[in-house]
Amino acid sequence: MTTTSDNGSVEVMKPGNGTLAAAVRGFLLMACVGLAGCQASNLGEGLSAADSRVSPVSSSTYGSGPVTVTMLLPTDAALRRKAADIADGAKLALDDLGAGQLTIDFQAAGSNSGQAAAKVQAAAAAGSRLIIGPATNKEVTQIIAGTSLPRPPILALVPNNSAGGTHIWPLYGDAIDSALEGVGVAVAAKQKNVVVVHEAGFPAENLLRLREGIRLKGGNTIGFVPYPASGINLQNAFAKGKVVFAKANTIVLLGGGDAIGQVIDILAAGDFGQSIATAIATSLIPEEIYKRPSAQGLMVAIPSTSDVKVIAERFKAKFGREPTYDAAIGYDSIAIAAGLVRSGGPDAITVENLTSSQGFRAATGLFRFRPDGRIERRMIVHRIENGSLKVIQEEGDGF
Repeated sequence: MTTTSDNGSVEVMKPGNGTLAAAVRGFLLMACVGLAGCQASNLGEGLSAADSRVSPVSSSTYGSGPVTVTMLLPTDAALRRKAADIADGAKLALDDLGAGQLTIDFQAAGSNSGQAAAKVQAAAAAGSRLIIGPATNKEVTQIIAGTSLPRPPILALVPNNSAGGTHIWPLYGDAIDSALEGVGVAVAAKQKNVVVVHEAGFPAENLLRLREGIRLKGGNTIGFVPYPASGINLQNAFAKGKVVFAKANTIVLLGGGDAIGQVIDILAAGDFGQSIATAIATSLIPEEIYKRPSAQGLMVAIPSTSDVKVIAERFKAKFGREPTYDAAIGYDSIAIAAGLVRSGGPDAITVENLTSSQGFRAATGLFRFRPDGRIERRMIVHRIENGSLKVIQEEGDGF
């Protein structure tokens, strides 16, 4: 298992490898001493910061250690802030935790350039031990089609609904992860019969993943009720699912578009699903929805952001802006590599170590990379009360 120290570093523990675990704990203890007192008091607007004047990323290197980690970052205007924050978070992690062991090779290209597979092949040929990126599912698909093993493990900068691939894992959770955290709370409260309400056209793969996740949590999926994303004829859409609603005691609401507020209003009115005791929204719903009277009582699970505070002061001092969640993702990706190399040497970045069942705890909370190519992120479950989120379940200490 891995844990976060007071300076944002990552402890990497592999079951059955006490020497590795002990070495990392010692490393982190020294890091805490060197960086204690650097925590920020708050994140300000960091986690939802508006776009600001940041320079586009460019191909360059950072650090001078013997172990190279390659980052594939986009130059697209729409992804400029995300790329810059990830890159700067990675640089801060190398400064904090690299111990002279790492070099980051930043490779920048447009997401439509078609260069992703070639850049992975070039990184592998140059001896890179880990690839972080790319930032779009299209590029992940290109890498799957255009590369083959052996190649370095890849931590892609995409959510869990990515195309997947052998030795490729996403770094971001998604709405399905959020929903399943809420389902776990509902099942524990004996509300096990779940109806899923979703936008028409919601990816079938993700609906299947949700059904399987509900089963693994101990729940039963009673059925799926689609609704038009346009918000037109919602009453008719829900009327078609009236029989399904009547058998459920928990409802999961998937979607965060323009119609989701209307969906919540209609379902809260009680015409459908009178037997439902627990309603679960996801991280997709906009924060302004929290103020709606109809949204009060909804459960919402979102990623932990408390540990991002650990890097906030140093990030702002170095780069002149608050860290976003993307910056914390960049930080954690390098922190994982640094922890493994610092404790186990240059050959420690392996699929076996990355997929430790006990996982990692870092600036973005508790997560693990599963052998099936998914990331599993624990989230904090909240209930909407008086227009804001109230914690009802922390992310916990482990899996």
